[in-house]
Amino acid sequence: MGKQYRKIILRIMKLSITPCLLWLLGMHLSLAKDVRAQEVLSQRISITVNEMEIDKVLEKIEGQTRVRFIYSAEVIRADRKVTLDSQNQRLGAVLETLLGPLGIEYKVSRKTILLLKAAERKTSLKTEPLENVAPREINREITGKVLDEKGQPIPGASVIVKGTTLGTSTNAEGEYILSLPDDKDAIIFSFVGYVPQEVLVGTMTNLVVTLKVDEKALEEVVVVGFGQQKKVSVTGAVASVTSEVLQQSSSASLANSLSGRLPGLTSIQSGGGQPGRDDATMYLRGAATTNGRSPLILIDGVPRDNIRTLDANEVASVSILKDASATAVFGVRGANGVILITTKRGSAGKNELTINAEQSFSSFTREPERLHSLEYMALRNEASRNDGISPLPFDDAIMAKYANPLAGLDPNDPDYARKAMVRRYMYPDHDYYREYISRYAPQTRVNMNVTGGTDKVSYFVNGGFLHQGGNLNTEPKSVLGYDPSSKMDRYSFRANLDYKVTNSLKSFLNIGSYIEQVNMPSAWLYGNSDTGWMMSDLIYQAQTILPITPGPVTIDGFGVAPGQIVDPGYMDRSAFEIMNRMGYRNEVRSNLNASFGMDWDLSNTVTKGLSIKGMISYDARATTAMQGKKSERLYLAEVNPAKDELTYAVKRSDESLLALTKAADSRYNINMQGSINYARTFGRHDVTGMILGQRDTWESTAGEIPYNVLGVAARATYAYDERYLAEVNMGYNGSEQFAPGHRYGFFPAVSAGWVISNERFLKNNRLLTNLKLRASYGKVGNDKMGSSRFLYQSDITLGGSGPLGSLGLGQTINQGLLGNPNITWEIAQKQNYGLDAQLLGDLSLSVDVFKERRSNILISRGTVPEFQGVPLGNIPKVNMGLVDNQGYELELSYNKAFNRDFRVMVSGNYGYNHNTVKFLDESVRDETYVYRYRATGFPLNQSWGYKIDYSNGNGFFNSKEELDTYLKSTTYGFGEPRVGDFKYVDLNGDGVIDDKDQAPIGYSNIPRVTYGLSLTFEYKGFDLTTFFQGVGKYSSNYQQQGVYEYIIRGTYFDYHKSAWTPERYAAGEEITYPALSTHSTTNHTANDFFIMNRSFTRLKNLVLGYTVPAGALKGVGISKLRVYVSAQNYFTWDRLKMGHLDPENDSSLGYPVTKMANFGLNLTF
Repeated sequence: MGKQYRKIILRIMKLSITPCLLWLLGMHLSLAKDVRAQEVLSQRISITVNEMEIDKVLEKIEGQTRVRFIYSAEVIRADRKVTLDSQNQRLGAVLETLLGPLGIEYKVSRKTILLLKAAERKTSLKTEPLENVAPREINREITGKVLDEKGQPIPGASVIVKGTTLGTSTNAEGEYILSLPDDKDAIIFSFVGYVPQEVLVGTMTNLVVTLKVDEKALEEVVVVGFGQQKKVSVTGAVASVTSEVLQQSSSASLANSLSGRLPGLTSIQSGGGQPGRDDATMYLRGAATTNGRSPLILIDGVPRDNIRTLDANEVASVSILKDASATAVFGVRGANGVILITTKRGSAGKNELTINAEQSFSSFTREPERLHSLEYMALRNEASRNDGISPLPFDDAIMAKYANPLAGLDPNDPDYARKAMVRRYMYPDHDYYREYISRYAPQTRVNMNVTGGTDKVSYFVNGGFLHQGGNLNTEPKSVLGYDPSSKMDRYSFRANLDYKVTNSLKSFLNIGSYIEQVNMPSAWLYGNSDTGWMMSDLIYQAQTILPITPGPVTIDGFGVAPGQIVDPGYMDRSAFEIMNRMGYRNEVRSNLNASFGMDWDLSNTVTKGLSIKGMISYDARATTAMQGKKSERLYLAEVNPAKDELTYAVKRSDESLLALTKAADSRYNINMQGSINYARTFGRHDVTGMILGQRDTWESTAGEIPYNVLGVAARATYAYDERYLAEVNMGYNGSEQFAPGHRYGFFPAVSAGWVISNERFLKNNRLLTNLKLRASYGKVGNDKMGSSRFLYQSDITLGGSGPLGSLGLGQTINQGLLGNPNITWEIAQKQNYGLDAQLLGDLSLSVDVFKERRSNILISRGTVPEFQGVPLGNIPKVNMGLVDNQGYELELSYNKAFNRDFRVMVSGNYGYNHNTVKFLDESVRDETYVYRYRATGFPLNQSWGYKIDYSNGNGFFNSKEELDTYLKSTTYGFGEPRVGDFKYVDLNGDGVIDDKDQAPIGYSNIPRVTYGLSLTFEYKGFDLTTFFQGVGKYSSNYQQQGVYEYIIRGTYFDYHKSAWTPERYAAGEEITYPALSTHSTTNHTANDFFIMNRSFTRLKNLVLGYTVPAGALKGVGISKLRVYVSAQNYFTWDRLKMGHLDPENDSSLGYPVTKMANFGLNLTF
């Protein structure tokens, strides 16, 4: 029984664990040396052993040579003992003598030798047609097996009839059954990581085929600028993430899905979660300029403006290029880093249909704590009392009516119902926020893609639908006649086709498109057409309408036509009116991009390793906006508490029917690229080269001036023995932003690497399997100048009658901004030093340290005297700014399979950057200022304000005596402080608190720290993934609406209930806010209370999934079925003082960031 049990265990190991182990070991081939097998086998060795185990003999050989053996001890039975005597013999001859009699085959790949059990071929196959072939039957049935070089079965291998899409795949035992048409005679066998094999069938009906490992496929590659490189040969700072990781996020925006995933990339959802506008602010290694800071984005090698609409199901990988070596080829557009997105492509093999469906429900991450009417009145009285206002706005009698609106009414009164309704309207306790904002909004995502191909054609086709609902409680279209709801519907499509014209000529066609329909309430509010402002204003009102506002949002009765709108009493509009009765706006945004290219291998016609490639791309975008605007009569509630009467008076009488307007805009881009490429190996020397020319043209139908960029890029790499690496990159670009004679610039970069682990002294180190040092230096350009163009030309406009208009002198020519014909691009000089390491094959580490000096920053002059005759705003801009930026990044990953059922994967990254302004032509302040510069010597966008004096324990004036004592020596230059107000530090000691005392507080609003941590556990069919993302050293000044309490008759939140009062201070209670006021005070300014630390850690994703065993799906046509539940943005840890603020959102009361609960299904056929 025991022997039988051991046989079963050994069989399982052979079928599962051993192939997996050899596959993982085979991945190390990508780190091995690329020399010819003959050179490896020609090494001479001397070895004498007697009755020694095979594994120990192999160790002795490794000690004399520069080779490493990879094998499964069970497969080759390494415990067998051998006797060998070879003196000064070639390694090849020694291996033949040693391994041949043992039934062991070997395969040389660079300096790695893979040992395999000699394959047992059940059928001898020939690639030529057999003679005397018997007549074939129609649709013959072909059966057989597909094995690897060890004779083990390959499950999931594709078996395709050549020239057709007919095929099947092998089962868990590597077996297949194929129906072969009568007019077909060739079958193609393929599997990822193996060389495809074509077999002519002839009269055979059973085929056993052995696939060989594709060594090129085992070499891990990294996408770099205008090409790919083996990961082992990369010397620049490059990081990447795969589609499988990005698809864990349910975000509608790919930019938000990248948050925390890559070291050095900052992606913050600063604008909130409004449907169709939930974009992210992105930085690579922070910021180093006052001008354009966004990284360059390329999708399949073509520049694009935005990645928000890109479906994560289309993406194969996202790479970020961070140092000069990686970005120099982009020249004038590479200074802020580059994001490269590669979409998925098909491959020869079985056709595969994948369907992903997900249903989500979103809600706001943070919502204000609702205050009841009595709480509001108490706080308003408190604020009035602090300001010395008498009488207080709400006396005890009024508050009693709000506490019990129905007091004194007789339930038996026949008119009780009407009187009760009036009372509730007069003394309400409204939760307007909940009336306007729903708790949950639906999101639906459905995606379907088909992939596959033949030996000639491969394809990937993807279609997606996304519905993103909003959280506004709008009236239905059936009532209004139009739809004002907030929502977004997006339809996306992508088709990537590859066609092999000949063995040396390949072509490709990429097509991508989307149509996005965004609906919202009308944005035309009193001349303001900014839809973002409108939504923020609406959300703001929903959170700040007072709970004591009388009456409902619409009137029913009181002698007024039903459905009329009630004004909240402090504006000439209401949130309900904005949401429903002012009309609607519907935007249809569309995009179509297509790229066609050809790649011609000239190895057989010109010289080995030479190829040329050409591509032309077209990108068209259009936006059509349909706007419906209307207005209705607005009523104001008038309450007479003495008589318990409620009446409504007309506040705004203008009315208009729905008026429709339509606007359209479109633009297109044409990108052309042509390159010459060379890659060749000469013994131990690897050489590659590339020269690429491109032209980018943007044109618009809206009357904008076309935009053009010309450039040439080049790259040359050299590697000796995959130990010593060198690379040169350059970009030569022209930009129309500059005057003739200054438009072209040259941007070079160099880098080098040393793969220490390939040296003899580390080659056999089992602990440190990979160790590489990298270094780079170069310069890159930036021509982004904000929205301004052609600043080398003076701005001259026709004006009115001039300063003496009354004299009737006619039109005048007015001088605007003076041009500067010498302006040019910013220059980013970058250094990068990196280390890559791998320990025990499971733990990977990457460290980068960088330093950048950004010079030639285009700035406005700050030291030119005003009396020179030209307004400061008209003085020409100059390239004088200087900013330094430096930091470091760390990436760590661990991937360990403890057994066939249990795997743990951990990956984390951390990035730190710190910039310092060196020169911005800033005027120096006089010596009475504590800080004579507000920019120079500090980070970009540094927060400034007053320091609060916490020497008394809480930073407030806690008594009249403390305040009077302070005011004897110190006064405020911007108002009179009260008891309970902040006590500021007189930093310069002049006895006055004013601008001279302001100091840097907290950090910049550009995060210094970004990090992410992902934990994945897989057990049998279950998988659990948690992903944390965060930023640190990040501050903003929160002020005005949503923070200050005096805005609009008092906007109070939960934290205002703990404001300073003498009673709370005397009782020792926690105080979270200064003394309330009905107006602006000395508290309401930039200080280290309102300038808050926005650092946070967020549980970005939590996913629990289950994959149904393949055996359970047999016979139903499904090859994979996975179900999962997930949560996004559900938990956040931060340091903000107010609970309704989200640290990721720039606005205190704008459209909030959303969190989602999701249920999903993945099906593969």
